[in-house]
Amino acid sequence: MLGTLFKVLVMTLVVVAITAVVGLGIMAGVAGTHDVKRVAVPKNCSLSAIAGTSDYIDAFRGPMEYASYRTIEEVSQNATIKGDMEIHRNKYEVVYAGSAPGITYQVAYVLDREAFPPTIAMVTAVKFAGKKGRYYWKVMRPIHRCLAPYMVDRLKTRAPN
Repeated sequence: MLGTLFKVLVMTLVVVAITAVVGLGIMAGVAGTHDVKRVAVPKNCSLSAIAGTSDYIDAFRGPMEYASYRTIEEVSQNATIKGDMEIHRNKYEVVYAGSAPGITYQVAYVLDREAFPPTIAMVTAVKFAGKKGRYYWKVMRPIHRCLAPYMVDRLKTRAPN
């Protein structure tokens, strides 16, 4: 009886894991078809100043071809990840800071209205707090690399007309 229960539990976990991997792959693929790309950290992003001291930093940018944000406040209202608090804001950027087990992170949303078409970028900087943070990020990094482009794509679609 206990052996059968264990087998059912293991099979359930395998099915959930496969479903999660397939779902993440589909989300990343959808974002890729909408021209969301991994790019260098924008020079006008305040997180570019801490790039050298971060353990991990990346940026994803997508064009807003059909609708565009007019202000960073509109971007902030539609942002998915806002961390624990807002730490910086200017006319073109808003930065949030937060923490997760063993890491601290900052997420910046950068609006470039001067580009044609206008673009929106999401920059993530992560700092580890010991071995726990390294292990946590080792698991979360592939998930982040699939979810971040999807979140930029969703942010683009929420832009007002």
